[in-house]
Amino acid sequence: MLIYAGIDEAGYGPLIGPLCVACSEWSIEGANDPLAPPNLWKALSAAVCRSGTDRRGRIAINDSKKLKGSGASTRAHPMATIERGVLAALALEQDASPLSTDRELFARVCRSRTSDPSTFAPWYAGTIDLPWACDEAQIGIARAMLRRAATNASIVGHGVTCESIDAEEINEAARRGMVKTSVPWTILIDHVRLLRSRRDGVAIRIAADRQSGRMRYLDDLLRAFPDDRITILAEDERESIYQLDGRSMPLVISFTVKGEANHLPIALASMTAKYVRELWMARLNRWFAQRVTDLAPTAGYVKDGRRFVASVRPALVASGLNEASLVRAI
Repeated sequence: MLIYAGIDEAGYGPLIGPLCVACSEWSIEGANDPLAPPNLWKALSAAVCRSGTDRRGRIAINDSKKLKGSGASTRAHPMATIERGVLAALALEQDASPLSTDRELFARVCRSRTSDPSTFAPWYAGTIDLPWACDEAQIGIARAMLRRAATNASIVGHGVTCESIDAEEINEAARRGMVKTSVPWTILIDHVRLLRSRRDGVAIRIAADRQSGRMRYLDDLLRAFPDDRITILAEDERESIYQLDGRSMPLVISFTVKGEANHLPIALASMTAKYVRELWMARLNRWFAQRVTDLAPTAGYVKDGRRFVASVRPALVASGLNEASLVRAI
């Protein structure tokens, strides 16, 4: 058996809202070579595709940037395609029950404090009913379709974990001298450690997108895993691949240009991170809209984020809240 995982993030660039880093995990019976993971789009092709407008009604799994808003021409919610894919994939977990609120979603996919966004700031209070962007019938059909395809292909989906950090933690990291690129890297390494601890004795392949466009990761991996012997398998313009030998079975980790196009687990991680972040932002926008008249919502990116901060500043002052808890320093 091979464990095949993908890691990706959403929210690296914004001024407001969380940075979310997700890890999608699958196991494939009959596979054991971490250097040659199967093409899951092909293996699950009865249920899965890359396009949000598939004629056969299959489930789109792709880079979240390519799927958000893909249903705009039919007046669908911009997150409909992403939600359908994420909730269908989460249903593959053993004994998984349908999710009825975002609170239940966070409890399933998020670890520790991040399972309750309201502990970060008051504007993340409340809940959102799920499905949020689709109707329940669409999700139910997608769940059944993907479960049948996975069973027929001897593939098991083990869900997705997602770690989120918000402005205060990012700002604290900056005060400690951490550069911006180190923040998602630190969470990525936490995902690798957690996965490895749970899957000792099984060959593991972890795929990730290129981190800040870098080609070389050996020094960072040696610092993260000082007890391992780490071998460079490839370092070129397209992909950097490393093998870690410190357990009974090897772990291979790769960093690939446009990794979401090459590894379905990365694409699903991208979608989940985006979905979690968008739900956090929906809570934030709702909270401030209740306090500021005619406030346009924000996705949190820098230019519009500045507009939003200027608009909500009086509400922050009136509520006795610190602007530094809302706005990132890096």
